[in-house]
Amino acid sequence: MFSSFLRRGVSAAFGGIRTKESAAVECLLKTNKQFSTVCKCTASAAHVDLQAVRGYAKHAKTEQKYEDFSSSDSDLEVLGHRGESQFWRRKMRTFHGILDVNKDGVISYDDFQLLADRFVNLGHLSEKHTKEFRKVIKNIWEAQWGEITPYNLVTVEQYLDDMHHVLNDKSRIKKAHAFLPYLFKAVDKDSSGEISVEEFKLFFNSLGLKETDASVAFLSIDGNCDGRISIKEFVNHGRDFFLTEDEERISKYFWGPLVDH
Repeated sequence: MFSSFLRRGVSAAFGGIRTKESAAVECLLKTNKQFSTVCKCTASAAHVDLQAVRGYAKHAKTEQKYEDFSSSDSDLEVLGHRGESQFWRRKMRTFHGILDVNKDGVISYDDFQLLADRFVNLGHLSEKHTKEFRKVIKNIWEAQWGEITPYNLVTVEQYLDDMHHVLNDKSRIKKAHAFLPYLFKAVDKDSSGEISVEEFKLFFNSLGLKETDASVAFLSIDGNCDGRISIKEFVNHGRDFFLTEDEERISKYFWGPLVDH
């Protein structure tokens, strides 16, 4: 009954016209009852979520572009002048804000550890994967920013410059996002190799992002609308966020709403 109400709300949000965007929302309602639960408390809550969906759908193509690991690697062949668009810089500023866990304007190794702790403390990583994850985090820091000291702090501009160098170095970019599979495993509560919208909310919560944004981002990423995201989809979209300067790619939603500038 509530789903019927929510579908009518979707129709109203899109002006009564069945668009690709409204169809995509209806698809999620049909295949993932958990999304309805997000809004079920009150009609006004449903309205808020619909506004979020509408905001995302307005800027996103539902003809989604997917990358497999080989095609993502082929993106790395064009090097030298990548990472110069304002859109790419905006994405990197967004991610700097996520890594800056204590919100003091700079990234430290302590921030890295605090973020890793959030995922480890979910309790879904094995002891082996926990050790590997912490080693990967340490290796990434040392490879990109050098020694681990309380005084080694990364500003936004330094982060942009460093990520620009990483983006244009094929050997470095392949290693820079080795942490992604561990983030997936940390939120995959049942170790099924796929995550639901509720598990994706764990991912966003651990990043310090809103659950409503997680629901909408999940809708954008779930290409076949089956209510599940595989580890391959997760890693590809998470990695593509850093690689592409194409504003049409749905990977721009992977790490939550982008900063304004």
